[in-house]
Amino acid sequence: MLLLAAVLVLPGAVAAAAADGAPDGVAPGTTPPAAGATSFVFAPCNRTYQRNGTVLEPVHQGAVTLHLASPHNQLTLEQHRLDLTPLADGTHRAHFEALFGGEGELVMDVEMGGSVSRMEDRVRVPRQTKVIDARLKLARSEAGYELTPVELPKEVVIRIESDLANRFATLCDSFTLLLGLDCDPLRAALSRAAFPMPEPGETYLLPAECVSDEVARRLDAYLGLAPREGG
Repeated sequence: MLLLAAVLVLPGAVAAAAADGAPDGVAPGTTPPAAGATSFVFAPCNRTYQRNGTVLEPVHQGAVTLHLASPHNQLTLEQHRLDLTPLADGTHRAHFEALFGGEGELVMDVEMGGSVSRMEDRVRVPRQTKVIDARLKLARSEAGYELTPVELPKEVVIRIESDLANRFATLCDSFTLLLGLDCDPLRAALSRAAFPMPEPGETYLLPAECVSDEVARRLDAYLGLAPREGG
């Protein structure tokens, strides 16, 4: 769903481009919305989310490939803001800011010189803010609001911390002369996690339980719809 695009990168992300984000710990909404935009906050969605089986983009450097995965992880969406601007073609420009943090497990298979070795560690997602600019289709449904990505980036990157980088550095340095490796880019790669994004075109649900009655009335008005019965 849309609200987790910058945080969990679950199916439903609707980003057209992911920026590096605001400084760590800066709350969303500290910058004014663009002219013509309408701001929304879906407060019930600010909670902790669990995810299993996350596969990250592999990292390649010379003869070394790092295959990264997170079997179990959780991230807490602390604050967010979504700015929507209607476009002439019926889609919407979306500017999304999210403040989040979390932790999980990190498994790394190191493919080097024809052999594969596995390293595991806990991983921390330090408190950080991501800013995502998006374009999407938006429609009301019986169960909430349907979001259809029109454009998507190939990946979204978040900052991570673990002791795995130091452990890997020792292993990498031992192969530097033999394989002619430059270990610095590999070490740097272990401070960030790149999550592949789904292809655009699939529709996802922003469930009604994430939308308060007041926000639903404002969102309906933004879409030019009459309020729901009983709303």
